[in-house]
Amino acid sequence: MSIGNNTPKQPVIGREYPLADENSTIVKIIALTKAQMERLSTNSRSLRQVHSKMHGCVKAEFIVEKNLPDALKVGVFKEAKSYPAWVRYSNGKTQILHDHKKDTRGVAIKLMGVPGEKLLESQKLEQTQDFILASSPFFFAKNLSEFFGLLKASVAKNYKLMVALFFLTHIKIAVRTVFKILIKCKHPFEIPYYSGTPYQFGDETRAVKYLLRPAPGNTLAYTDSKDFDYLRKNMAATLDNNDLYFDFCIQFQTDAVAMPIEDATVTWTSPFIKMAVLKIPAQQFNNRERDVFGDNLTYNIWHSLPEHRPLGSFNRGRKYIYEELYKFRLKKNEVELAEPVAGPDFLNTLNVK
Repeated sequence: MSIGNNTPKQPVIGREYPLADENSTIVKIIALTKAQMERLSTNSRSLRQVHSKMHGCVKAEFIVEKNLPDALKVGVFKEAKSYPAWVRYSNGKTQILHDHKKDTRGVAIKLMGVPGEKLLESQKLEQTQDFILASSPFFFAKNLSEFFGLLKASVAKNYKLMVALFFLTHIKIAVRTVFKILIKCKHPFEIPYYSGTPYQFGDETRAVKYLLRPAPGNTLAYTDSKDFDYLRKNMAATLDNNDLYFDFCIQFQTDAVAMPIEDATVTWTSPFIKMAVLKIPAQQFNNRERDVFGDNLTYNIWHSLPEHRPLGSFNRGRKYIYEELYKFRLKKNEVELAEPVAGPDFLNTLNVK
């Protein structure tokens, strides 16, 4: 007997249960998204397929907590040390819309100076570790198969076909969930961000999700909310004079049924544990050079140490989908794929790229 066709009656904490047709679904998703990127690209530049609108790409410091219990000293959290980081804030939709529109809001964190071989075979010697989070603790589809159905409907060029696809039962459920994850946002620095999907923690017996939440006491600046790009302007006005702090937390899978690995629509309920502080120091980032740099950055959750291996249907798919799409985008834009490196003066040059 199985649950959801791929999970046994008694699932095990930290264990994955892939669907049989997963690889073929990944290939179909890549083909659909590449075709959409082709249609949306301009003569000058190809944008990301999602999270196209960047509010800002900022320098930061990821500071691992001191005196963590031995059981939590895993991967990047093994030592009480600091990592330089690039942090990219964005809106989730493909289209570049006014910031007052409901949307998912995203933050992508790239740590640098992380030793050890990484999981992504094509970049296993790179010294980076990526974390990708969004404003919802859950995703709108359970797995890649359900996501593909919704994607096929959303990009259909024939209106009647689009309507017919949306009325499929499992697609209707996913569509309803989409609207639950869209939010209004007054400031990118005032909301929490969640991984939504799970990750290994150390070995195969433990799995976690991530949370990035504003620390108490941050001072934020607000500009005119009628402005098309007010979220960027709020970030810039805030970082003119203020250092900001955020807690990076993990949440353990404590029940393999109530907190499944393979169903991304389920919000886990276990407590969060603070592991590190993300410090974003005051800086100037609102310029064309930084924007180009931020748009050319690639993030992939598989830019990762084995101790933080991504888990679950969506994460297995993201390994190939992200890599194929950013290689496709960079080739179109005539940009070489390369991971950034932070020099010793990284945080001493906050007003330049």
